[in-house]
Amino acid sequence: MPKLHELQEQRSTAVAAMRAIADKAEKESRDYSDDENKRHKTLKAEITDLDAKIERARDLADAERHAPAIVQGNGKDGQFEERARSFSITKAISARLGDDVDAGFEREISQEVAKRSGRKFEGIAVPDEVFFSERRTLLAGSSAADLIPNVHRPDLFIDRLRSALITGRLGATVLDNLVGDVDIPRQTGSSTAQWVAEDGSLAETDAAFDDVKLTPKTVGAMTSFSRRTMINAVPAIEQLVRRDLSAVIANAIDAAALLGDGTGNTPTGVANTAGVFAGTLATPAWAEVLAMIAGIQMDDADIGSMGWAMNANAVAKLRSTNKVSGEPEHGFLMMEPGNLAGYAVATSTALPGDATPTPATVLFGAFSQLLIGYWSGTDILVNPYAETAYAKGRVMVRVMRDCDVQVRHAESFAVAEDLAV
Repeated sequence: MPKLHELQEQRSTAVAAMRAIADKAEKESRDYSDDENKRHKTLKAEITDLDAKIERARDLADAERHAPAIVQGNGKDGQFEERARSFSITKAISARLGDDVDAGFEREISQEVAKRSGRKFEGIAVPDEVFFSERRTLLAGSSAADLIPNVHRPDLFIDRLRSALITGRLGATVLDNLVGDVDIPRQTGSSTAQWVAEDGSLAETDAAFDDVKLTPKTVGAMTSFSRRTMINAVPAIEQLVRRDLSAVIANAIDAAALLGDGTGNTPTGVANTAGVFAGTLATPAWAEVLAMIAGIQMDDADIGSMGWAMNANAVAKLRSTNKVSGEPEHGFLMMEPGNLAGYAVATSTALPGDATPTPATVLFGAFSQLLIGYWSGTDILVNPYAETAYAKGRVMVRVMRDCDVQVRHAESFAVAEDLAV
């Protein structure tokens, strides 16, 4: 079934066609011809049919907006999320600038995002799905000068190099559409089993609990681009804006989840969480690798699949270090890419370790115990009047997002910060 905005566009087209017939007859001071009268009736029937479909679509949209949340897997119902992927950032920005664009769909989606999140946005409330959709623009343009063509190949657009994201690949638990501070209860102690003699008394021992608290922290970025770029860029600036803004924010959140120190409104990441197993790879040696694994298993904290996170220099060091010093026949610590001691390895330059020398940080653990919470939607604020931007005819764009990071069980992680590379 066509979407509401598609039906409305079809109705507008039919009304315009009916108006064109009437204007032509009025201009020529005559009544409708037989063909025009037939066409008028056809258009009238089409509009009546569209009105009925539009009313049904509105009823459905209204019912969906007021329906209680349907929790399926990640807490999304699939209906709104599918429509949200069609949200155009550049069209929403153009509408904010006062340009004559049809941004009714974007306004509707933005209002729904704000409504679902339960908070007020300063600028444009952008649904997360916009940044998750992959669209490839396969267009080609060319210009000729002196019969020697310069072919523009947007299909081969070269993006900047960025740090690879780790937390998602290793299975971090993502909580979407949070509202307010979120307390997740956690059991920290159990009752004690006791052996007693016949008719003996048991001593009371209580379980202990605390809360894992997620509190929204804001991460943001600001950029600018010209209005002409919005109109003329190939590949479409829409895709470039989506890709760059989402990558900048995603990289910042990923790095904070791994290494955040908890200062200056930064979340506390895995490496700085109190209670993680303090390992070492100073030698490095096979026993040190196994000790990091055992440190987690001895606390019964090997919950779900586990994996390693490190940078490429750390991988190179481990792949070139013998398991048994001076005896290459026993192989290397890391025998193949992407695997260390039977567990998956994810690499990213977000983790430190270079030849200056700065020791490499290596993380290991059950990444499902890492919680990344998002308060629904990305907030985009447009400012065409900033002093520097205004003088150059540019548009300032600020993007902000609320998120937080917490670890359910610190015992599920081990960190070594001394691998010399």
